Amino acid sequence: MKKTLSFTLFLLISGLLLAACGGGATAVSTYDQVVENGVVRIGVRNDNPPMSFLDDNGDWVGFDIDLANALAAQLGVRPELVVVDGTTRISFLQDGEVDISVASMNHTRDRDDAIDFSITYFWDNQSFLIRKGTYGSIDELMGQTVAANAGSSAISSWQEYSAANGGPAPDIVEFDDKLAAMQALRDGAVEGYTEDNITMLSLAAGDPNLELLPGGHNPVQFGIGVPNNDSLWHDQINYALQELWKDGTYQTIYDRWFVGPDRILDLPLGGQMEVWP
Repeated sequence: MKKTLSFTLFLLISGLLLAACGGGATAVSTYDQVVENGVVRIGVRNDNPPMSFLDDNGDWVGFDIDLANALAAQLGVRPELVVVDGTTRISFLQDGEVDISVASMNHTRDRDDAIDFSITYFWDNQSFLIRKGTYGSIDELMGQTVAANAGSSAISSWQEYSAANGGPAPDIVEFDDKLAAMQALRDGAVEGYTEDNITMLSLAAGDPNLELLPGGHNPVQFGIGVPNNDSLWHDQINYALQELWKDGTYQTIYDRWFVGPDRILDLPLGGQMEVWP
């Protein structure tokens, strides 16, 4: 009698486990869905020059835009660009509204808990934009009221940097709109604005009253966001990036925006992409 009950209990537990795992069926990878549909939905910002923004003609342009289109071509599918911002570039991935996010996203441990990341495709730093002549180093801004973009990794980085260097808790005003943050800086409502250097240099271009402080408090390593725990799709994005690096497509795109004669800003390439044999 006891053996019969034990065996019945075993079958019951096994059935529950199989049900919890979808009856033993293998989950469909995003890669399979993208290939089947012939479309990859790519989350990209439209407010982050020179990475991704609207030009004077209303066209969506930038380094991330060119890279997103090149990735789709490498994968052999059509790109469908979806607008994301500093907060939705992660939540849209989690909710399945996009397949990848090419959205100037610094790879941090906190973000890696929420989504997965490709290998690094862009290298930069985060410092402070200030009114010219007001400060000489980022350390002088500890304890001052400063601006940052909502959802930016610069927020936690500046908090950690200040604490590590014996400074008071930072007073950070978060902005959803970069232009509003820039205006707050010009008006003196904040003493500095922290973001990726490349973004701040672009926003301050042509303004002699603003300058970027040297150094930085947070190295920037942009990665492409992919859904959590989807190994096949994760691998395909990494392979596609590596192929773009190997065949020179990446360098062509980079030169267009940061090195070549028609560049938007001067930014020598700051790193080397991983390429696996």
